[in-house]
Amino acid sequence: MRASVPFQESEIRLADGRTLAYAEYGDPEGQPVLGCHGSPSSRLERHVQDVEDYRRWGVRLVVPDRPGFGRSDPQPGRRVMDWPDDVRQLLDHRGVERFATLSLSGGAAYALACAHVFGNRVRAVGILGGAPPPDVPWPWPRWVPQRVRRAAHRPAQLTAVLRPAFAPLGLRPASIPRYLQLRLNAADRRVIGRPAVRRILADTFTEGLRNGTAPLAEDRALLFRPWGFPLSTIEQRVHIWHGAQDWQVPLVLGQLLSAMLPNCEGHWVAGEGHFLVFDHAEEIYATLLG
Repeated sequence: MRASVPFQESEIRLADGRTLAYAEYGDPEGQPVLGCHGSPSSRLERHVQDVEDYRRWGVRLVVPDRPGFGRSDPQPGRRVMDWPDDVRQLLDHRGVERFATLSLSGGAAYALACAHVFGNRVRAVGILGGAPPPDVPWPWPRWVPQRVRRAAHRPAQLTAVLRPAFAPLGLRPASIPRYLQLRLNAADRRVIGRPAVRRILADTFTEGLRNGTAPLAEDRALLFRPWGFPLSTIEQRVHIWHGAQDWQVPLVLGQLLSAMLPNCEGHWVAGEGHFLVFDHAEEIYATLLG
């Protein structure tokens, strides 16, 4: 990867014939980090305004599109635990052996699934604004409609409920950052108010929803069914960073997730919201890879 190229994009053909698209950022000889993007999002999700920061920090960030998002083919009937096999094929193709994984929001289940499956191949796990599995009752944010709460633990029903709820997002995905800026807390408004951050989010949301909102509804519904593994099996060090002012995924959800993990350190960041990573990326990557 030439220094003049901020990142590269490509795709591979998986063993079952599906296409998996991915982007790779930073130093090709750096410490590998698997990025598990949010929901909705895509391989274009990154955590820095200047992509050259990854090269300066010695980070090699690999971010694949989950099935149905971006340019990755859908995988009908998929489960959270299907994801590590896709990851295995991608990282073997890219010559990555040991790696850390870092997730944002809805990507937490997928990062933890990789830790469960790959064992010592995953050196550490980072979670940004993530929530726990449905093993414990959720303290629902006020903005979640009652019909969604009632359907949460019935995945087929939840997918059907979420599809029309998410449909407006597919009409103008580039405007999602502006919508978030209006409805979230002051900390997130400050971050999303930066033109560079707004462009990053607009690009990754637009790409993530290129196939419509059905993959998003499926992805969200999967988070409310058993993930397929007990969190007690995660032996790697897990770091959770969660903004105390996060209105998208309230702090108590991050604290619940932390309590369910046997080797976890919670970083509860005062005065920050859901997108705290844009102000704390250097320390987050240094901690994750230290």
